[in-house]
Amino acid sequence: METIPGPDGFLLQRLDPLFAAQQKLSDFLVADEARDPSSKILDPATWKKLPKREAITLVEAILRRLNWLWEHDAELDTAHLARTRLIQPMRVLYTIKLPCTEADLRSMLELTAPLLGKIAPDGPVDYVTEFVKRHELTPELCASLRTFQDAMTDTASGGQASMQSIRQRVHMLLWMDEWEPLDPARCWSECIRRDFRAMTGERRAAWRGLLKHLRGNAPPKMPSGWARDAEPHLAAVGLEDFRRQFCVWFAPFQSGQPLPLSVAGSHVLKGLLWYASLTKDQDVRESALWLLDVKWKQKRNTVKSMIALEVFGITKEELLARSLIKPEARVSALGFLEKVLKTQFMHTAGRVVVDHEGDETIVQGELHFYRVNRSTRRIERASDNAVLELDWPVVPDSLRMTLRRECDSDDQLMLRAHLLMNDSFFGRFFVASKR
Repeated sequence: METIPGPDGFLLQRLDPLFAAQQKLSDFLVADEARDPSSKILDPATWKKLPKREAITLVEAILRRLNWLWEHDAELDTAHLARTRLIQPMRVLYTIKLPCTEADLRSMLELTAPLLGKIAPDGPVDYVTEFVKRHELTPELCASLRTFQDAMTDTASGGQASMQSIRQRVHMLLWMDEWEPLDPARCWSECIRRDFRAMTGERRAAWRGLLKHLRGNAPPKMPSGWARDAEPHLAAVGLEDFRRQFCVWFAPFQSGQPLPLSVAGSHVLKGLLWYASLTKDQDVRESALWLLDVKWKQKRNTVKSMIALEVFGITKEELLARSLIKPEARVSALGFLEKVLKTQFMHTAGRVVVDHEGDETIVQGELHFYRVNRSTRRIERASDNAVLELDWPVVPDSLRMTLRRECDSDDQLMLRAHLLMNDSFFGRFFVASKR
C-alpha cells in the first residue's frame, strides 16, 4: 500500500477513506508552519465554509492524527507543534452545527476518550446532546458514551466549570440508557427507569420525550426557555398520567428509610419538580412536598435538587431548619485575607540562592530544595541527591512551546529551575534519571 509521509511524520495511506481529509491536514500544517500559533489567531472562515460532511470527516481525521501523534510522541521532536496546530481547526469545526450520524458520534467519542487529558471534551458531547433531541439512544451509542465517561478523570483537559457541566450531561444521557441493568441500591430514581421500561406504545413515546428533556446542567432556577419547551412534553403525557406516576415515584420519600441518590438522580428530581410546578395541580403539589420528609444516604448530591422546591414556595430557611441542606460556608474578612496571602505566598515561595564561588544555584521549591549546576546543566534534588530530568511524555503541549526535550542551553536550565520553584504542581513533570 502506497504511503505518503506528512510534515508531522504521519503516514497517509492512499486507500484510507480519510486520505483526502488527511492530505488537507498535511497541506494545512505546511502552510501554517510559518505562522506562530502562540501569537496569531487562525482565520476560521475557510473551515466554516466547508461542506458539512467534509467537516465531519475532518474532525475524525484530526482526532485520529492526534492519537497517532501521541502514540509516536517519543519518536518525534516536533509532535507537540503539529498537535497545537491541529487543535485550532478542530475547535473551529466544533462550533459548526454538524448533522452527525450515530456512527459519527461513536467515532468522535471513542477517538476523544484517549485524548481527554490533553484536549477539551466539549465537541462530542455537544453533538450527542443535539442528536438525542431528534433520535433515540442505542446500546452501541450508550457503550461509546460509557467509554468516554470512564476516561473523564480529574486531569481531563478543560476548565472546572466546563468539565462539571459535561459530566452532568453525560450522567443524564446515560440515565436514559434502557439496556443498563437496574440497581435499586444505586439511586431512588431507578424506580422511574423501571416503570418507564415497562411502558409501551404512545405512552412510552410521550414519557420518553418528557424524560429526555430533563437536563443535567440546568441552572438553579427554572429558565423560561426550559418551561416553554417542557409544556408540549407535559401535554403529551397528560395531567392524569403525570399525577399518577409522580405520586408513585415520590411516595418513598415518606417511608422514613434512608434513600440512595446518584448524581443523575438529583438532576431527575430537580427536573420533575419543575414539571410538577407547571401542572399547577394541588395533588401534584402535595406529592412534591413529601420531599420535605425525605432522608438521603448521600447528602452531597441533594442541595440543587432540594432548592428546586423553591418553585413551590419553600425557602432555603425552611430547608435549613429541616436539615435538608447545609448552611453555606461563609468566609470572614480575616479568613479571606489569609486565603489571599496564602495564595500569594504559594506563588512566591520559591527563590534562588546563587553560590558565587562556583556555578551552582540552589532553588527552593514548595516541597524540596534543588541544586542546579550551570556548567553541567544538571539538576539534583537535595533531599536524596536524585538527578532530575523532564518526564517528556507527560509534559503538556502548552509547556512544550517553550521547553525542549533536552536541557541544551542556559535558558532551558532556568526554565526547569523556575518550574521547580512551584514543584507542588510542576514537579509531576520531572522524573529521577536512570543514568
